[in-house]
Amino acid sequence: MTAATVIPQRPAALKDDTPLPFGVWQVLHLVDGVRSVQGIAAALNISTEQVSAALEQAHTWIGRSVQREQVVTDGTLQTVSQCLVSVMGPMAELIVDDALYEVGEKPTLAQVLSSIAAQLDEQHLHAFVRQLRTKGLA
Repeated sequence: MTAATVIPQRPAALKDDTPLPFGVWQVLHLVDGVRSVQGIAAALNISTEQVSAALEQAHTWIGRSVQREQVVTDGTLQTVSQCLVSVMGPMAELIVDDALYEVGEKPTLAQVLSSIAAQLDEQHLHAFVRQLRTKGLA
């Protein structure tokens, strides 16, 4: 069986509100458990490599989405703090503490990151997001 004849399945964790790039949604919209990668490519007038890349991208985005909705662990919180310290210096610890206080008990990663982002100016926010990306958190 070649990669083009594989029949992809919808990712189990995919929800209607999962944030995905448009091109990925176009591919996933045609994933029905019947069409092969080649069939999806033909329907969208794109290459099978593009379909495969979109499917891989979907799994990455969905994994991140699931991660963001889970209760933040001490390890993840430490990584977030390290990323922010590299951008803001020692003041970052206060920002993280404020964010944790704001979101309350059992915060999700999305809640913590959103609270931190609200406290940063645009320049620091972009640098923080770059740091998070290197750690696979954004």
